[in-house]
Amino acid sequence: MNDLPPLEGRWYELADRAVFRFTGPDRIRYLNGQVSNDVAKATDSLAIPACLCSIKGKVEALVWIRRDGDGILVDGEASQRAALHARLGRYLIADDCEIEDLTDQVHVYHHFAGEPPGGVASSRLAVSGRDLILDREHPAPFGSQNEIPESEWALWEIFSRLPKAGTEIRSDEFPAELGLDDRAVDFHKGCYLGQEILSRIRSVGRVKRLLRVVEASRPLAAGEGVEASSGERGIVTRPSEISPSGKHLAMALFSTSAKASIPAIWDPVPVR
Repeated sequence: MNDLPPLEGRWYELADRAVFRFTGPDRIRYLNGQVSNDVAKATDSLAIPACLCSIKGKVEALVWIRRDGDGILVDGEASQRAALHARLGRYLIADDCEIEDLTDQVHVYHHFAGEPPGGVASSRLAVSGRDLILDREHPAPFGSQNEIPESEWALWEIFSRLPKAGTEIRSDEFPAELGLDDRAVDFHKGCYLGQEILSRIRSVGRVKRLLRVVEASRPLAAGEGVEASSGERGIVTRPSEISPSGKHLAMALFSTSAKASIPAIWDPVPVR
């Protein structure tokens, strides 16, 4: 059902990212106490997604983590830059670890061009690509004719069920409700903020709401109520984007009783 423009050989600048670098002997242990995924999984060739959660297990931010020599890079949404810096550094008391804000010093790109131009493997979208973080004085190693327009990237974000702050992430949703529990949560690592509640939800196996990709024959507005053919009702989280075939795609949070009803991210739910 995917009629979106192909991504192979193309690239996009993630201009809306805030980037932080952690250094010091305790950097992995410290970050593992803050995020939902296992930081040890991040390498110099792989970036992993992780949630920053409240003590109640609600998602406050979605970040990507990768190794960077003797440091660790964490990038999140630029709109949350100040909040991320405060949150990530709040518990740095006795740990031998330092945080540096690199946001104004780097460019962040996501591309599907393979190597070169390099970078680390990262699954920000439903199609795996690569993250490339370069100093601002370093020219982008891409051809301008292969840049992905914002409208296409927005479509792919929706199709990939990629939640963002202010739309799907409002500090009132659990990772499982946003479809993040299988890709951004490690249920075998040590303790972190919200860990006990997330483990309890996992054991119960169900959530009250569920983020789905929806498809309509008309534009959908944020906050609009929609109904699936199954009768389940949801609320659109961001304005829809139109696909090349003329279908309007959006994301909506549905009330649901069974986690087993989660559809594949590439299978939009028709709504009226």
